[in-house]
Amino acid sequence: MAGLPFQEGVLAQTVNVSYLASQVITTGLASYVELDSVLGLEDVLNILEVFQVSEHNKMLVNKYGNEYS
Repeated sequence: MAGLPFQEGVLAQTVNVSYLASQVITTGLASYVELDSVLGLEDVLNILEVFQVSEHNKMLVNKYGNEYS
């Protein structure tokens, strides 16, 4: 949690759900039912990769786009 004023371990984390499943569900990219019945591990990894690349690119556009506007 780089950049946040919290110490490690302050925010609650899932215990009975994997980190990957938690990330996909929390971001709204897939539901638990989809993860349980339709999507496989490779699907989850691909979905998260697309999301993370998209968010990274948005951050760069916001950061540097504002400097050159």
